[in-house]
Amino acid sequence: MKFARFSIFTAINRNTAISQVCDAVSEASGWIVDQSFFSNIAATINFEMSSNSLQKFWQALREKDLNAHIEGELSAADSADVRGTVSLTFSHGEPDLKRDVPPFG
Repeated sequence: MKFARFSIFTAINRNTAISQVCDAVSEASGWIVDQSFFSNIAATINFEMSSNSLQKFWQALREKDLNAHIEGELSAADSADVRGTVSLTFSHGEPDLKRDVPPFG
């Protein structure tokens, strides 16, 4: 299975940017496999889609003003499934998110 990696550095609101990446995955007939968040500083979204949909995904990101840096090449030679990741880094002056952790034990 092939792997695609996209990196985005943005000043767009993080909730909006995450939603736009998810929409772009759906528009390219892909599906989200996993996600991770690091406070309000960064997010990683893992997805799968056919390799011939990667160009459509990249174009959808660009239309949403998310200029993604692509590591490697977008190969559309076949319709084999591709695993991919989008790493989002957010540029803002907001403090870290604080979460209350309930006591246990």
